[in-house]
Amino acid sequence: MDYHVASLILELTPSRRDTVLQYINQLEGAEVHGLSDDHQLVVTLEGEQNVLSRMEAMHTIPGVISVSLVSHHIEPAC
Repeated sequence: MDYHVASLILELTPSRRDTVLQYINQLEGAEVHGLSDDHQLVVTLEGEQNVLSRMEAMHTIPGVISVSLVSHHIEPAC
């Protein structure tokens, strides 16, 4: 099975930052790498399943304004 790694930028509503972080921390294979002063999160998604469905699910998190895919890499199974 292939291994997927995607990096994302999420733009947040400032008052909902903690809510967004709670949701992301519950997503399998998700990791927050930073939060900018202008309320954007740097997030990676990793796993053996396609990460794009989890990325799409982030659009429904209360407080997420936008989700931008920065990169998506697929490592073939050995």
